[in-house]
Amino acid sequence: MRISDRQRYALANSRVDTAKSDNTVMLEQLSTQKRINRVSDDPIGMGQALKRKTQINNYDQFIKNIEFSKGFLERTEASLQGITENLMRAKELSVSLANSTYGPSSREAAALEIREMIEGVVSLANSTYGNRYLFGGFRTQTPPVSREGGFMGDDGAIFLQIDDGTFRQVNLQARNLFEPSADEREDGHFGMIHTLQILNDALNVNDIQGIQKAMEELDFQLDKTTSYQATLGAIYNAIDETSKKLELNRELTQSDLSRIEDADTYKVTSDFKKTESVLQSTLMASNKLLQPSLMNFLQ
Repeated sequence: MRISDRQRYALANSRVDTAKSDNTVMLEQLSTQKRINRVSDDPIGMGQALKRKTQINNYDQFIKNIEFSKGFLERTEASLQGITENLMRAKELSVSLANSTYGPSSREAAALEIREMIEGVVSLANSTYGNRYLFGGFRTQTPPVSREGGFMGDDGAIFLQIDDGTFRQVNLQARNLFEPSADEREDGHFGMIHTLQILNDALNVNDIQGIQKAMEELDFQLDKTTSYQATLGAIYNAIDETSKKLELNRELTQSDLSRIEDADTYKVTSDFKKTESVLQSTLMASNKLLQPSLMNFLQ
């Protein structure tokens, strides 16, 4: 059966196109180092890869939330520690000045230190992280504690998602840290700044009984502050454990993604050389096939 020139051209062209396509696929895999570059390369593998990439994106967002949460909590811890140190210093002064060993001039000098201490505690209570006030609840743009010690925040609890279906509170609801509850007020307790003010006033007027009263109240304030620090530590530890788990899960998912879509460099290089050789051979064979012979011309 005689083969027409059109058929020969079509056959040669088809072989060249196939060789070119195979060579292009290998060249793309070699340049991208990816076995899967489009859905047609491996539909099932592409679906699995997309699922892994979505998981990794979720992990990255959770990790960002955790990093913000840690920073927020660490700044809160530093502020609480500063407040605790001020209260402890105030307690030391009240203990040493609540007897007749020192005179009025010493108490007046201590009152000046307590006044500075009040300013420091108010400043620490109004600490910020990323332009957000730490202790104000949802009112993150308003200083939560006034110079007089009044609490101007709210009781909002701020939660951030740190894992699939897991949300953690990252702030302290601090109203009771700075203000007494109704029951505490009935028991004769005061707010934190008010307690320091009582000590300051007693020192100024050389009132030993007032100093002793403030000393007892400072113990109460220190107990509350310590309790808040313990709560904060528990929150931080829980978030830190989740952080470690997320880092591990992300690493494992990334490895799985690489297994699915990454190319074997050695194999791809070898296959590319093969397809290149096949392409060159096909081009040479097609060139000979399409050259008209003298006999073909005479026919």
